[in-house]
Amino acid sequence: MSNGGNAKILAQHFTPPAVAQLVWDAVRTLAGTDLGAGARVVDPAAGEGALLAAVGRAYQTTGIEIDAGLAERGRSQADRFYTGDGLLGTFPEVADETFDCVLANPPFGKLGPMLPLFGTDGRCRLARRFGLLHGQKQVRAFPVESLFVERALQLTRPAGWLALILPEGLLANARRQQMRGWLLGRAEVRAVVALPEAFDKVQTALVILRRRKPRARTKARLIAPVGKRPSMEQYAQGVRLLLSASARRVPEAALFSVGQCALRAQRWDPRFWQGRAAVRRLAGRLRLIPLGEYICHLTYGPIVTGSRPQHVEAGVPVIRQGNIAETGLDERTLLCVAPAGVYDPPRSRVRPGDLLLSRSGAGALGRNRLAVYLGNGPANVGCFVDLIRLEGLNPFYAWFFFKTQLGREQIAAYANGVGTPNISFGEIRALQIAALPAAEQDALERRYREQVWPLHCRRERADIRTAAERRFRAIVGDLEIYLQTRRQ
Repeated sequence: MSNGGNAKILAQHFTPPAVAQLVWDAVRTLAGTDLGAGARVVDPAAGEGALLAAVGRAYQTTGIEIDAGLAERGRSQADRFYTGDGLLGTFPEVADETFDCVLANPPFGKLGPMLPLFGTDGRCRLARRFGLLHGQKQVRAFPVESLFVERALQLTRPAGWLALILPEGLLANARRQQMRGWLLGRAEVRAVVALPEAFDKVQTALVILRRRKPRARTKARLIAPVGKRPSMEQYAQGVRLLLSASARRVPEAALFSVGQCALRAQRWDPRFWQGRAAVRRLAGRLRLIPLGEYICHLTYGPIVTGSRPQHVEAGVPVIRQGNIAETGLDERTLLCVAPAGVYDPPRSRVRPGDLLLSRSGAGALGRNRLAVYLGNGPANVGCFVDLIRLEGLNPFYAWFFFKTQLGREQIAAYANGVGTPNISFGEIRALQIAALPAAEQDALERRYREQVWPLHCRRERADIRTAAERRFRAIVGDLEIYLQTRRQ
């Protein structure tokens, strides 16, 4: 790979110092004396050397970085720092199976944009070095971070350690299950730590591995943030306590111990296990039913390539993600499109009482943006909004339920994606909801209409909007307490 590439082509995501320190503290805690002073540590995608700076000078550190400008800034952070390609390059004193620990925050994304940087024979050279590419027909679509995982394994000595920052898509998506199985055949998962909002637009996790065949009795420690997301400093301190076993519980994070065998057929992202645990806790007290049993119609808005919808006065309103506010739909800035046109198909026309869910994005799906449609006129939904039509379940109850911690954790457990989190129709249908009497569900709707809706309709005033949100959260909070104390 030639140097001088830009951040977009190289799919770079730079490691904040607090995250870099957490990475090193975590792997050193788990490794114990196996990573004593003098251990050899390498970062094959070192950037400015943030991870190596966290290691310090008591260890033998080596960095490799393709971007010459970044390499120049990172050179002071390591004993040896090379400018070059961390996947295919060869460097003095960098040999396979010689490093005690590999740290990396590799680039995330498809290999295709990077292929020209490897030279005319780059594809053949990659295929010779990386077994993961054998039999791959869509090489351009292959995730480059997977190649860095294999490269890290190549560099690590037997029984050595790896600490890798990886996109949650690699840990969560079903189509990456084969990759996860391949990795489990070569290394033992010791910890997976969610890194909430560590990088803009990319959900990531720290994966700590030991290069040896997984032992049946060894548990992986999966850690996820709890409640409202704490600061990285608070969260990192909680993670350190949990990994060191000096505390079983901390307010900032939750720990889940998962066997190596269980990981073979499941996702690795901690939020998935957090959601499963929440469902198990509630299932012991209440009867849970898949949301899919109540869904009679599930769709999303039209996807039209090559053009953008134009506003048409007196046209059909289109509800997009940005129109879904905390307390309901904000209809002040709705885009209107031509009736019966490509942006107004009959299948995604909304009806009063339809539940609307933002289906992607950390700022939308990641914040559980939902609302119930209360309009009377014709309207449609945008391509990033799911229309959920329910029978036998009050949509207001569903709305409030999925705003509780149990609902948030479930949606977070299913939301996945390399860059933009998404949730599929199958995952929506699999969401579990507590079975409550219809009278109790209807009481929630009445409370919303009486206490929140009148204020929501006047939300252009900041003080009224704040009051509406406070009342809305009170309904969600009361439901949460009710669910925690009720038994069936």
